[in-house]
Amino acid sequence: MSAPTIAGPDRSVVPGRGPLRPFHFPQVHRRALANGMPVLVAELRNFPIVTVDLVLDAGGLAEPEGRNGLSSVAAGLLESGAGDRSAAEIAELVDDLGLSLDAGASWDTAQCGFTCLRSRLEPGFQLLADLVRHPTFPEGEVARVVDERVTGIVQRRGTPSAAADEAANRWIFAEGTTFARPLSGMLRTLQGIEREDVAAFHAARYRADSATLVAAGDASVDEIVALAERFFGDWQGGAGPVAPAEVRPRADRTTIVLVDRPGSVQSELRVGHVGIERDAPDHFAVTVMNAILGGTFSSRLNMNLRERLGYTYGASTSFAMRRQPGPFSMSTAVQTEVTAHAVSEMLRDLRGMQETEVTAAELDDARNYLAGVFPLGLQTTDGVSGKLSTIATYGLADDYYQDYRERLLAVTADDVMAAARERLWPDRAAVVIGGDAEKVREELEALDLGPVVVLDPEELES
Repeated sequence: MSAPTIAGPDRSVVPGRGPLRPFHFPQVHRRALANGMPVLVAELRNFPIVTVDLVLDAGGLAEPEGRNGLSSVAAGLLESGAGDRSAAEIAELVDDLGLSLDAGASWDTAQCGFTCLRSRLEPGFQLLADLVRHPTFPEGEVARVVDERVTGIVQRRGTPSAAADEAANRWIFAEGTTFARPLSGMLRTLQGIEREDVAAFHAARYRADSATLVAAGDASVDEIVALAERFFGDWQGGAGPVAPAEVRPRADRTTIVLVDRPGSVQSELRVGHVGIERDAPDHFAVTVMNAILGGTFSSRLNMNLRERLGYTYGASTSFAMRRQPGPFSMSTAVQTEVTAHAVSEMLRDLRGMQETEVTAAELDDARNYLAGVFPLGLQTTDGVSGKLSTIATYGLADDYYQDYRERLLAVTADDVMAAARERLWPDRAAVVIGGDAEKVREELEALDLGPVVVLDPEELES
């Protein structure tokens, strides 16, 4: 007797996409302390957890001349001593309170904050105020952090992918401009940083008029404002505005830069140019366009280099959006022998984005993917606090994220094509290859795309 047949899913058919689940970004409450410091709060009552972040205009753009990397060093030292506590005592207190503490710097801002149980909110605020307002910057800790950053640069430059990233920015942005250098600093600028530099930067930039406090979680706006007033309300000082970065492309034609790694069996490929600012009017069209070009697994670039040609495990594109235009970059790694053809295909895909009409399926997949994943980053208080920080940093409307998905879904094929033709520069791209110059140079020159420059990794410091 034969066994009964059990019906199951037909695995020869790709499952259809389900409808988008309802999602609503929490209301953003805006207040101001007595000293004028803005406070943004989103109340989330799902769990007894709160995230609080202080966002300051103390990022890489605020660094003094010749002190590249100082902003990230200063942010990294906030936990190394504050008030009457040493680094070890701060670490012990963080452990006792069960806090998740975080500090860092971007080009636009520095940030310090914590996530905690609601019951630990008051001592969390007290510690945050000490870290931001009263850091001690012990000389031994300054030397240790600077040494770690210097060692990190040396190690990264020995990695083809990191060296290619650094070189790409050097050739995307005009020589001598801010974004042509790495945010984390260079050997010559970091090695000159001493305690006095860190303390002076902190005194100049960690001031009340450069700060915004954001909070998300199981606390009311009144509770957050009361605690903020208690610990930050008497904070004074005028940091003043940060001068905008000068943003200019380095070249007016395609240039190939070979970061020579003799003996390398792979080539790290970067193709890029100046991108857009975060508050650009076509932000949503560019976001959808990027998803179609290289921002998802099923993008044109990945389907070409990975699925059709089998050159790579993955290829992607991205726009780094800042207050001023950051870089647009295409990125992948391929075997040495296919380097030139891969570069040719990347530029072909870049041009194709401007010339080949977007299909209905491409547009639908990209919009629905972006709208579908958007809520995934907002399932934690930290994720929501991050969006509040974005609102504060880029001057976005308080209700910016309320209809974010709807604005993505409203992007049309014409919008995408207009964005591609305006924002992509296939004839002015910097093509950077981290690989064996001797093995790939001749074929790259044969492409006749533009001049080919061979660079020793040591020259990245020049």
